Amino acid sequence: MGDPQSSTATPVKAYPAGLGRRLGAMLYDTLLIIALFFATGFIWVALSGDVVTGFAFQLTLLAEIVGFFTYCWRKQGETLGMRAWKLRILDDAGDLPSYKQIGLRLLIAPLSLACFGVGYAWLYLSGNKQTWQDRVSGTLVVHMPDRD
Repeated sequence: MGDPQSSTATPVKAYPAGLGRRLGAMLYDTLLIIALFFATGFIWVALSGDVVTGFAFQLTLLAEIVGFFTYCWRKQGETLGMRAWKLRILDDAGDLPSYKQIGLRLLIAPLSLACFGVGYAWLYLSGNKQTWQDRVSGTLVVHMPDRD
């Protein structure tokens, strides 16, 4: 093993992300997911030759959302929207979130919005700017201004 002090990599400064950056990243990711939904709808219509409705189609769209966030957060800790806003999700140890943590985030985040956004506004009451999904999953969304 090499000496960690001899590394040429400089540490990246990170601090808890504010609500504005989080909402900006959410908007970017929402646009990406809408584009994905359109593509899925076109494929389903082409295959079925009819209007697409029903439980199977809705389940497919839900699976796309879960798959999108799970893949992005587990692989690199960020989605494309988060990358644009220089955000990353980390666990308490500074590592990428586990599948369990990602699952908890995906369950709690819609509840945070459904309660009139109180779960997101909670970061103003939290000392380390954690939303409900951050607290429940043991993760934190950080802003990394010196990255890329």
